[in-house]
Amino acid sequence: MNVLTFTLKSAIQHAVDCRLLTPNALHGKTVGQIQALMLTKTQKVADFFDVVGEDVTHLVFKNTHAQLSNIGHQMSQGTITIEGDCGDFLGSQMQGGTIICKGNAGERLGDSMRRGTILVEGNVGEYCASSMKAGTIGVLGKTGARLGYGMKRGTLLLAHTPIDQATWIDCGIHSLPFLKLLFKSFALLDTQFSQINSIRVQRWMGDVSGLGKAEILVLSP
Repeated sequence: MNVLTFTLKSAIQHAVDCRLLTPNALHGKTVGQIQALMLTKTQKVADFFDVVGEDVTHLVFKNTHAQLSNIGHQMSQGTITIEGDCGDFLGSQMQGGTIICKGNAGERLGDSMRRGTILVEGNVGEYCASSMKAGTIGVLGKTGARLGYGMKRGTLLLAHTPIDQATWIDCGIHSLPFLKLLFKSFALLDTQFSQINSIRVQRWMGDVSGLGKAEILVLSP
């Protein structure tokens, strides 16, 4: 089956909440039913997107915009690929599956995330991984302020050293064998993350203002 593709018709001037467009939420729906879903009080999916395909386990967003918020909200299965930028709350309360963003993402990425994987090839905004409980987030670009605020568990994999966080402890540079398994899973995906193979990282533990069992891993050359 062909992947289910949402192509944004034109630039948008206000935030559009896309929380209804996840593999689990669209399970069992036809393209016609999906096009009829209301994204605002007055506008349907078809007013914003051209929709083609039938495989609801793999969604692709094309011609995207930073005003598209809540993509992957409470997602529990499948794959979402975003071929461009997206807005705030990407993967918020995510419970499973994989999200790949080939552009930049907004604030509160992975907020209250419980499981799953989010991979962003560009930059992300403030409060990335806020209140995250489990799962994996990878960012190849730069991260904003208050990274991992209130993060309880889970892994943040970064290509660039973030701004110092007062509630995170630098644990030094380590070679972590378990990363071989993680990177092996990335190799199956259409993303720049598939090229990562170094298991040498700088490790930070936190957020010590809370549970403190989460980790930030910064890739070393």
